[in-house]
Amino acid sequence: MYNIGDEVWWARCGNRNITKTCPICFGKRQVTLILGNNDTLTLPCDYCRKGYEGPRGYIDEHEYIAQPELITISGMHIDKTFDDNKVEYRYGSWCPYTADIFDTKEKAVSRCKEKIIELEKEQQTRAEHIKADKNKSYSWNAGYHLKEAKRHEENAIYHQKHARLCKDKVKV
Repeated sequence: MYNIGDEVWWARCGNRNITKTCPICFGKRQVTLILGNNDTLTLPCDYCRKGYEGPRGYIDEHEYIAQPELITISGMHIDKTFDDNKVEYRYGSWCPYTADIFDTKEKAVSRCKEKIIELEKEQQTRAEHIKADKNKSYSWNAGYHLKEAKRHEENAIYHQKHARLCKDKVKV
């Protein structure tokens, strides 16, 4: 247990936004879908699209930064029960977890590495779910646009046929 005024190493972990080239369209803002009959369709990339904007060619991701920091404990909150004492340390407006406070920098560095692995695993899992949903939308979009193209093609044939009939009946 530490006291107010003690210097300790905090295994601090945070993140920052970084911009990366889209891993699906590689910055081209479009993808090519190969259908089962080997026809190809070029579609806008849904993976790098954000909201109502079109594809951007890049994605925003969080990069985790874990770095030990030497801090001075400025306050404590102790919750005493019959069985246990829970201590919460304060550093300014921060409340570092007890599991992230160490006597030595080496232990804090080790904990930082553990935290990065945990956070990257969590982000990878999240990215896989997003990617799965986006791949479904590619095939759905391809099917929708093929159906619409066929419908418009049939409409064009219908209207061309009636235009010829009207033209044949025109009296000059």
